[in-house]
Amino acid sequence: MRIKITGDWGSIKAEVARRLAETDRYMQPDFPLTEACRQALTAYRQALRDLNHTFTSPAEVVFPPQPTIEKVKA
Repeated sequence: MRIKITGDWGSIKAEVARRLAETDRYMQPDFPLTEACRQALTAYRQALRDLNHTFTSPAEVVFPPQPTIEKVKA
């Protein structure tokens, strides 16, 4: 499900920062993610950073869904 948030670029930027911060811990090299999950999270985070280049108006912005977190099984 894609989520749309209305507002100005400032509110979009704040939401991007929140979502990036929410996934920061998973990007630590010692966090036990599957390689596929790490790649999906990397792509997700890049898509978040690119929103202001992907959409021309804040009203058009649709946030990508966060991938499911898959830890490496011990």
